[in-house]
Amino acid sequence: MTSGPRANLLATLAGVALALSGSCAHAGTRPAFERLMGLLAARQRGSVTFTARTYAAGLTRPLQSAGILRYRAPDHLEQLTREPARSALILDGERLTVRRDGRTRHLNLRDYPDIAVYVAALRDTLGGRGAQLQRHFAIGWHGTLAHWQLTLRPLQHRARVRRIRLTGAAADIHSIEILAADGARTVMRLGPTPAT
Repeated sequence: MTSGPRANLLATLAGVALALSGSCAHAGTRPAFERLMGLLAARQRGSVTFTARTYAAGLTRPLQSAGILRYRAPDHLEQLTREPARSALILDGERLTVRRDGRTRHLNLRDYPDIAVYVAALRDTLGGRGAQLQRHFAIGWHGTLAHWQLTLRPLQHRARVRRIRLTGAAADIHSIEILAADGARTVMRLGPTPAT
């Protein structure tokens, strides 16, 4: 199983798609998909709470975490984990900052080409750029704009992620499920950010 910043980043980047019944069809043929992209493009920033569970071989129970996800157009993504321990993953452009256990580490996405494609695809989702999104993923669309499911399958054959499935209503994303090539699965539930 992938570990360290790479595994966390794959789960995080899917989760930060927060900014965020019909038959399954290619997204390009669905007017509701195009309307969703328009709604996401109009949203310049967003913040939601998250709870995540990761299931993997060898674990006797799922790994759980909770915190806040933030997005600011065009390419700023944050995951601020509060439980079980405080940590932060902050993506600005091509630079990833990891803060954990009192230490800060800086990484460049160019050094991680296997995840850079997902970063680009998720930014395209958040930015409502459906045509660019389709360069990296085969897109499945199910439902209506009021209740939809979007499935992203990487076009890259040696991808570390097999599938990302998002569900939502209009421009609000309610859940994200990430299925890794090794069978590990992460499920994130998103909710409103409490007023401060």
